[in-house]
Amino acid sequence: MKINISMHRLFLCFTALVFLALSGFFTIAKAKELQVITSIKPIHSLVSRVMGDKGKAILLLKKHSNPHLFRMRPSHMRAVVNADALFFISTDFEQFLAPMVKRSNPKLTKVAFVKDSHIRLIPYRKNKIWGNKHVSQNSQDQDTRGTLKNDLHIWLDPDNARRMAVIIEETLSRLDPSNAITYFKNSKALISDLYKLEEKIRIQLRPFKEKKIIVYHDSFQYFENSFFLTSLGAIQLTADKTPSIKHLSILRKIAAQSNVSCVIGMPGVHPQIATVVHSHTKAGYATVDPLGLTYKAGPELYFKMMSDIAASLIDCEGLEAFDDFQFIISKE
Repeated sequence: MKINISMHRLFLCFTALVFLALSGFFTIAKAKELQVITSIKPIHSLVSRVMGDKGKAILLLKKHSNPHLFRMRPSHMRAVVNADALFFISTDFEQFLAPMVKRSNPKLTKVAFVKDSHIRLIPYRKNKIWGNKHVSQNSQDQDTRGTLKNDLHIWLDPDNARRMAVIIEETLSRLDPSNAITYFKNSKALISDLYKLEEKIRIQLRPFKEKKIIVYHDSFQYFENSFFLTSLGAIQLTADKTPSIKHLSILRKIAAQSNVSCVIGMPGVHPQIATVVHSHTKAGYATVDPLGLTYKAGPELYFKMMSDIAASLIDCEGLEAFDDFQFIISKE
């Protein structure tokens, strides 16, 4: 009888120890939730979809922050130093991250999407006008973009976004294997939704294939290539260079001769310059936001941003005269 009681007490002690051990394990696991940093809103959106309920990705560029003008604060630097993973495009795009990426930090996994061999890269267009060979070859409005060779707005290609989802899933699963199944399921669901989004936009823009556009800033060609759109030129190549009167005059002539349907602007850019290009033509003016600057950050941002770009193109309608458009601006 004593032996049976002792064995029973031993079993209870062992059970209690196992329970305490498991409780401790889950407490530790919860305490070690991944600290994930993202640079721009479209990346934050994709990372948030893959993470799901296993954590919240931290976004560096909040509100209307432009990556070309952003400056790191001490709080941002601390967040990056203490993070487990940093997702960004490239230090050529998010130049403010360059010092943090160069710094040795074995704890931090740095993921620059452009370095992945499966990401499709498109070379930068060197001239502001590319739809007219004669003008392109003789235009003085050129910009070599320094040493940069490729356009880095890679997320505007849905196929690149799907590859980014895989990279995100593989990175998170490697850092947090206990939640690998969740990350895998979330990435598969995200990829499926990205295919549906692409098909939806392709159907919407099918009537737009025969039309031509002029962009304000040359950050749109991944979207153009993905959905078979035709652009003829840009008002600006870089945000820090004001277009010349000569260049605007050439674009205006091209817009009239080529029956341009739409001149595309961006948030923070006054439409008055664009009216010089599309005035007295049938072209309309629409604003698109390829960086998601004006959107609320979150897992659905990427889908809303891409859908809205397509909707803006479809709804782009011309105004009859330049003076009418100036009146609208003055009223605003």
